[in-house]
Amino acid sequence: MHTVVANRADFFPQDGCPVAFRAIRGDQPVQHKGDLTDIRHTHDFSELIIITAGGGDHWINGDIYRVQTGDIFLIQGNTEHYFTKRSNLGMYNIMFDDSYLREHLRSLRSLSGFNAFFLFEPTYRRSHKFKSHLHVTPEAMRPLMAKLQEMADEFAAGRPGTDLLLLAGALEIFVCISRMYSDTPNPMAHSLFRLGELISKLENCYAEKWTIGRISKMTAMAPSTLLPVFKKVTGFSPIDYLLQVRLSKAAELLLKTELPVSEIAQKCGFHDSNYFSRQFRKRYATSPKNYRRG
Repeated sequence: MHTVVANRADFFPQDGCPVAFRAIRGDQPVQHKGDLTDIRHTHDFSELIIITAGGGDHWINGDIYRVQTGDIFLIQGNTEHYFTKRSNLGMYNIMFDDSYLREHLRSLRSLSGFNAFFLFEPTYRRSHKFKSHLHVTPEAMRPLMAKLQEMADEFAAGRPGTDLLLLAGALEIFVCISRMYSDTPNPMAHSLFRLGELISKLENCYAEKWTIGRISKMTAMAPSTLLPVFKKVTGFSPIDYLLQVRLSKAAELLLKTELPVSEIAQKCGFHDSNYFSRQFRKRYATSPKNYRRG
């Protein structure tokens, strides 16, 4: 079967926030512009899928996942997927550019559940045929449904500022899902949640002393298991990820405060100012002092 590449222009506004909202109700094909529900496709953005009625068989990178009301899962960019079977299916899709969220909303990384659900679970599912996903009860679904309906009404109205309100609604849903994930009874979800906690800790406690031993103990994973999974998701080892966080925080302080460079280095976990300057120059191609001058 031929794989279609979804067109971003069919979903994201040209000059607005890269967030889009679509609904599928029932099994009728082609329900909106760019509807590829029944066609094997891929895209370079992420897609949150919330099943609100019925069910079906969802093909993802060669594996079939049977979904039902209350299932919530994320399709990351460059993943092939489509529904091979639908049975009175109702679902909402929230499409978003995750690179945009990383750049503008780094504070999402402070939520352990966000890191577990939005970063680790899709990657782990691909690597280890992990067939678990978040499933919420009808009671837990009710506040989500209310917010989803608000987004549906806003999208249908299409007034100025719709993209901003869709972004605000999507963020509220992301936070709700992140909190729900911590209560998932699946043992594998708990393992992924610990990995999510690790990122949150590195983001929030970057000035502390971190070692592979401490990280391994916190996640209850052997380094041989932890390191490949962490690097596949983030692109860095945990220690290199921490270095990038520290450099980002230092760059922020250079621009927002008048603290001496040496004090900023200390506050960000660098106890050797020469090492800090070398790493900063490697990351930003300039010295800390020149970076501050602009």
